[in-house]
Amino acid sequence: MNYKGDPSSNPVPAISDSQKSTTARIRAIPLAHQSIQANFCKTPGCNNFGVPPRTGLIQTGRGNKASDGYNVVSAGSLDLSCKRCGKFSTIKSNKAIAEELQRQGDLIWQPPRMRCPNDACTSHSMNDATFRKFGSTRSGSPRFQCSACKSTFSIGKSTLRQRQPHKNTQVFELLVNKSPMNRMLELTGLSVSSLYGKINFIYEQCRLFAADRERQLAAMKFERLYLCTDRQDYLVNWPDKAIRKTIQLTAIATADLDSGYIFGLTPNYDPSITQNDLEALWAASDDQSKPLAMRETARLWTRADYDASTVKSTQPSPEAQEPAEDMSEGQQLPKSGCQVHADYLMYGHYWLLRHQLQGAGKIRFFLDGEAGLLAACMCAFVDRVNARTADIAVVCIEKELTVDARNAALAKARKWFRAERARFPALSERQARSAIMTEIIAAARSNAPDGCLKNSWIRSPFPDLAEPNKRIRFVTDLGDYDDAHAANILLKATLWPIDSVFNHLRRRLSHCERPVNSARRANRRWHIYAPYDPEMVNKVLTIFRVWHNYVWIGKKSNETAAERLGLAQGKIKIQDILSFAEFQTHKGHGND
Repeated sequence: MNYKGDPSSNPVPAISDSQKSTTARIRAIPLAHQSIQANFCKTPGCNNFGVPPRTGLIQTGRGNKASDGYNVVSAGSLDLSCKRCGKFSTIKSNKAIAEELQRQGDLIWQPPRMRCPNDACTSHSMNDATFRKFGSTRSGSPRFQCSACKSTFSIGKSTLRQRQPHKNTQVFELLVNKSPMNRMLELTGLSVSSLYGKINFIYEQCRLFAADRERQLAAMKFERLYLCTDRQDYLVNWPDKAIRKTIQLTAIATADLDSGYIFGLTPNYDPSITQNDLEALWAASDDQSKPLAMRETARLWTRADYDASTVKSTQPSPEAQEPAEDMSEGQQLPKSGCQVHADYLMYGHYWLLRHQLQGAGKIRFFLDGEAGLLAACMCAFVDRVNARTADIAVVCIEKELTVDARNAALAKARKWFRAERARFPALSERQARSAIMTEIIAAARSNAPDGCLKNSWIRSPFPDLAEPNKRIRFVTDLGDYDDAHAANILLKATLWPIDSVFNHLRRRLSHCERPVNSARRANRRWHIYAPYDPEMVNKVLTIFRVWHNYVWIGKKSNETAAERLGLAQGKIKIQDILSFAEFQTHKGHGND
């Protein structure tokens, strides 16, 4: 087996138009993001940190090598071994990351534009076409005239051709108030097809509304942001009784510590390509003979990936930063659409954040210890870490502790803190916390060989029932921050904002309730309210995110998350989201 080149340079074979769609969409991404490079040492402080191999990756026969101080290690998947620090990182397909970035920010890269409806007109496909107002229709819809062909057209309301548009708000409110589908049918009096049609309509309106607002993020200025990231799994019931295996999807989300605004919340599911088209592309590209990172289909789960995972035939390097993603025998791939590998979901998430938050002066990331999050975040923000405008800390808590165990840990921590607090009678509690943490950090530095905290786990000494026995690793500490500065950063390290979002989501969406295990069916997981279509997970998560960010006001605040972040000037009414319309010529969303 001989291959040469970077994972982003794989040739695209001749395939059908539907199979080409995922690759073609990459062209819409800004040029600055098309040159994604994910393969380099991800250890801060190493001379190879952020430096990719200049001549690409090479494997010929028995020899594995890479330029600029790297070795390629084959252990099922390909790992990049840094000769300077000895750390491993899993090689990723740059092209696949760009594809996932495109999927997650699709409407941000390609906003809807007003187009002339005349197919023969030159303005039909032009992005810079000009139109002028030309009165209105009898129903009050604005009418426009094309400057090129002089034809006129109108832009109807978003609810055009819906027979019962007044029930859209009711369906929206029922969705985010944990109403099962059967109860929604009873309360609204809608038919099954009408109810699903309205959910589709609400989802599309939320997508358009959120994209319109979030296009502004890239130009916004933030002095400092504290962002908390975690992932959550969702169950999709088996659609076929003959195959009693569930589909497990994963969503990545980041919450802003100060505003509570949710970024992302996108599951690892791509409905734009079918499994059959993916398998055809896999065969046409000869992907079966290539390592995962070199494949044309690297981003998506193929049947071969599934088979290899269930028999655990691929084992990662024990020192790799990103362990392999596995599926169990009780899981299956979606029947419609394709499942995205969770690691590429993470990379796409952080690269989209990079675009949206480019106006932030400083960013502090607090990540769950889940495998892969750290490498993905480091990849997207490596230049900012080097410039010292971004820092990353990993936070681990003992989530499985019982309530009694949490209370016992809380009582012990409070007792310790009271004794330590007595040493600083002249300081406020906040100042005392900072002074205590500064001492802890100074002690950790003295025990570290290089005086840096990046390899040290620091146990938070302060009582917290929500995050018992919290430990923090300041990954990007290079010894250039004084102890007090590092203490102030780690005092803010928490996963509470994103954990709060996930708990809120479980309580608000019946589709996302925790599943139950069946003792009579080999402990397979199933839930009466879980959807049977994986695309429904994406829809309800999008609807929840928009509602949480722009509509919901918590008990402890008079503002929405979008207000606090600066994306809104007040609470957005659900009716305003449902009536939102971009300048696009369409004939409505169908009958209900």
